[in-house]
Amino acid sequence: MFLTVKQLLGRRCSLKVSGQESVAMLKKLVSERLQVPEEQQHLLFRGQLLADDKRLSDYRIRPNSSINVIMRPLEKTEPKEAHQSQPLWHHLGQVLARHFRPPDAQAVLQLLRQEHKQRLQRISLGDLEQLARYLLTKEPLVEPTGDGEPEAQSTRNEEEEEEADQ
Repeated sequence: MFLTVKQLLGRRCSLKVSGQESVAMLKKLVSERLQVPEEQQHLLFRGQLLADDKRLSDYRIRPNSSINVIMRPLEKTEPKEAHQSQPLWHHLGQVLARHFRPPDAQAVLQLLRQEHKQRLQRISLGDLEQLARYLLTKEPLVEPTGDGEPEAQSTRNEEEEEEADQ
């Protein structure tokens, strides 16, 4: 069977494999074709991370399926100070404390954390691909219009500016 393997930045290739092929072997083939080291690959099918010791048939991967390749950076040792840095929420709490009374700052921080958690739960693999593409290539972001067709981000900003001028 043939599979399409694609990276976030649009590089793709077709590979001929059998359903009994292991994910580790697929990574080896991807490494040869796309020059992505095996140890840096995360293979995803329908949003599920593929384990090296499983077979393609274990994931019900069929002919003409599409597999996503996400590259993870090689692990590097970080200085000790990096592990001791304060988390984002701590810093945000300090900023809010300068502008609100303590109970209000805590309430605002709690609301921000809840909203952040809800938004993370709703994010899709497509959204992550689009964000990664934007961050890596600086292509304009595209937002859905509600009718299934994406709308360019710049169009939305122009509309907001027109409303602000009125």
